[in-house]
Amino acid sequence: MKRVLLASLGVLTVATVILHRTLPAQRSAVPVITWVTDDDQVRHDTVALFGRWLAENRLPPVDLRIDLRDNTPTGPSKALIQGVSGVADDLTDVYMNQLEPFQKAGILLDVTDIARARGFGAALTYPAVRSDLEVMGRQYGFPRAVDSALLWVNRATFARYGIAEPPSRWNWDQFEEIGLRFVAAANPPGSRQRVFFLNRVWLPLLRRGLGLSTFNETMTRCTLDDPRNVEVLRRAYRWTVTDRLLPTQAEQYALVSDATGFDSSFSLFASGRFAMIYEGLWALIRLHPRGEFQLRVVEPFTGGFPNVEVGSGAVCVYAGSPHPELACLFLQFLASRPFNLLVARSGDSMPPLPSYARTDDFLHPPHHPGEAGVQEFFADTTRDCGIAASRSPFILPNEVFRIDREEFEEVLAGRASPEEGARVAAARINAGIALNLAAEPGLRRLYRERCDVQERIAERRAAGRPVPANWISDPFHLAYYRARGWLDKGGVP
Repeated sequence: MKRVLLASLGVLTVATVILHRTLPAQRSAVPVITWVTDDDQVRHDTVALFGRWLAENRLPPVDLRIDLRDNTPTGPSKALIQGVSGVADDLTDVYMNQLEPFQKAGILLDVTDIARARGFGAALTYPAVRSDLEVMGRQYGFPRAVDSALLWVNRATFARYGIAEPPSRWNWDQFEEIGLRFVAAANPPGSRQRVFFLNRVWLPLLRRGLGLSTFNETMTRCTLDDPRNVEVLRRAYRWTVTDRLLPTQAEQYALVSDATGFDSSFSLFASGRFAMIYEGLWALIRLHPRGEFQLRVVEPFTGGFPNVEVGSGAVCVYAGSPHPELACLFLQFLASRPFNLLVARSGDSMPPLPSYARTDDFLHPPHHPGEAGVQEFFADTTRDCGIAASRSPFILPNEVFRIDREEFEEVLAGRASPEEGARVAAARINAGIALNLAAEPGLRRLYRERCDVQERIAERRAAGRPVPANWISDPFHLAYYRARGWLDKGGVP
């Protein structure tokens, strides 16, 4: 029955797309390319600016049209169905954990050579987000947005309850101390708790603060069975269940009636139900319609090693597009001065080219005085502490995320101890790696080569000798080794 339903969904999806594209309103005197993205003013401004950029550079005219992205949990599946069915949009936004599944399905155009020729190679953007654009050294897109997640502070909420705001850099103990005082002051004794200190925590970030990644240096093995992850799960359980500094997901949804899921954190932050939220710079797009606020951003609290996770919203070209050359013009446009200035002025994210994050347009946006210093803090922290997500070529990132989240929920529900949650998560992810190696012989050679490198790394570490940078595949380990002085100075990053 499940297969029948999926097949029916595929047929309906394809039929809908074909019908939509053959309507008279979809016809144009110039080639039409469609872009799957969100519906907001920045996207519409981007479409208009793209047309002007083409004309000013005497490039072929293109009728670029937005096809709204599906934000439901089935969104990526719908896009994959369209792609493998041969009717996908010419351009699509690809976010964290989506690049590898789309590339593996064969629906993304390899733009490595054309990017090099037209000046939108991955080397132009932030080094930390290259893994969002490349798979096995080949480029499949260019960033429309680059962002890192920090802690947003609603200064009025702290002032309301007489609690001092957190420092720009802080640790776990400070988080607990300030958080306990805040929830005690904000929630009257004996009443149902309706105000929380923070909306959520990001487990990979907490582990990195202790020097632990999801994988080893070569990303051949999941290391979540490490005692440091047990401590992360133990603390996260205490913060959520015992100390009540964070709500469960069900509690967060129950607190609001005017927003669900994606928007609920912003509504609760704006109303003072959350003192802080963990989100990227793009949060301004969601907060501006809700009024003016006195805002600060601070680094996420850590167990010792300051770090933030950097990612991008990349735009990729559909491999089956009837207009691949014209679609690639849009990626070239994303590396242009006009587009980067548009992003710098919008507050949507950091511009794709790092140099534009140092301009007055980005650092001193007009009309929102309560946000003074926010953009500069994002730019500085991303530069100083930004590290890409760790994504192994031997297992899809969304599979890792799903397993990690499921075992964390088991711990929160009291059905597993932190030790069990850590052990089972690692075992399941490593089992997934083994299954993929059995099913894909092409991966085995790379896996064996990296396992040999991992042994050499272990030998050097045991002997107290530095490790060549080009032996390390995991972006966190590379940054951590560099910070600790463990890299061979003659190695190549």
